[in-house]
Amino acid sequence: MIKRFSWVLLLFMTACASWVPAAGPYTLPSYHFSVILPEKWMKFKTDDYLLVSKDGPFLQYVLIQERHIEQPFGHTSKRLHNGMLAQEAAKVIVDEISSDRGISHFQIVENRPVRINGLDGFNLLFTHKNRDGLLFRTQYYGFLSGDQFYAIRYSAAHRYYFDKDIQTFERILSSFEVTEKQKG
Repeated sequence: MIKRFSWVLLLFMTACASWVPAAGPYTLPSYHFSVILPEKWMKFKTDDYLLVSKDGPFLQYVLIQERHIEQPFGHTSKRLHNGMLAQEAAKVIVDEISSDRGISHFQIVENRPVRINGLDGFNLLFTHKNRDGLLFRTQYYGFLSGDQFYAIRYSAAHRYYFDKDIQTFERILSSFEVTEKQKG
């Protein structure tokens, strides 16, 4: 019993240690983007994506992902490709999300074209429930730049948290820039 408790405590401490304060400009050499992160938010330490949250990722988070267009998705066989229109890419993302068994009651509220960092993209606003039945609202921006796909997502519990931090997300989004290395 003590061994199991020690193992759980170690796992918990490791998980907590991977969150660090986030504020100000953020960029990594492995990414082709920069963004300004808000005060009093925490950043999850990983080289695979950028995840920030103020009150915990089960209440609200901003997730920024950069992926090569040839990288397959986990829940759909549809693929992104060079020259794809923004709304075609949106259809791939909708299929990926709606095919994820971890979410239910997926409903698109809005799907519209937008400009992000001077590039053609899309904005999805949707709701879904997680495995615990909690209703989330998500603002999802996506666009292609060169052979990379960028996803900038704000997801929060529909009640209270979504409205509470949407302006903070909009500031993060407006600060987002693709580095010159990937623009085009």
